[in-house]
Parts: sequence; structure tokens; C-alpha cells
Amino acid sequence: MFPKADIVVSPTLTSEQTCQLISLGVLSNVNSEVSKCTRVYICTEQDIVDANLINQLPASLELIALAGIIADNIDLEAARARGIKVSRASPAASSIALSLKANIAAFFDHGLPLDRA
Repeated sequence: MFPKADIVVSPTLTSEQTCQLISLGVLSNVNSEVSKCTRVYICTEQDIVDANLINQLPASLELIALAGIIADNIDLEAARARGIKVSRASPAASSIALSLKANIAAFFDHGLPLDRA
């Protein structure tokens, strides 16, 4: 199993989604002070994750995890330019929260999320 990590979450995440993620690490809100050790940023389809936001996130960031299916709101070029992987929930998932948790756990264990954008 992986060690717990610093994870930043968007305020647009539902409380159900946030509760599912507590076991993965230390969660903080993107609107508060973000740890320099943050490895994952979790957003939803309602968030605009453009180059400006991506460049404001810490150098330690390794994964942008989308709690959704359509990644049109994420600047994939800007993420790739920084070496940040981007994952999304599986279209076949019965629960976005559980799919998101599985993606992040797979990333921590193997370096690749299950469903990449």
C-alpha cells in the first residue's frame, strides 16, 4: 500500500466524493494554502483548469484527477508540459467517487492512473 499524500481538492467536489478520498491522504482546499508537497489536485468538470492554474500549483504535483468523464476543462498541453498526468473517472463507473479513488490509488501504487485523459 502507498503512504498517505497531500491532496488538494476543488471546492466543487461533493461531500460524498470528499469523504471517499479521506483514506488516501491529507486533503486541503485549493482556496487555502497549498502544501509544497502536494502530489494530486482533484477537480470536477465545473472547474477551469487552465495553464494559469496549473502553473500556480506546486512543483511536486504529479496528477490532476478529474471527478468526471469529460476533460475539456483541463489544459492537457499545460499539464503535459509540466509532466503532470491527468486522469478521469471511468465512463462505466457506477460511482464517480469510487472510480476517482481507484484511479488515485492505482497512480500511487503503479505511477499510472487507470483511466487517463
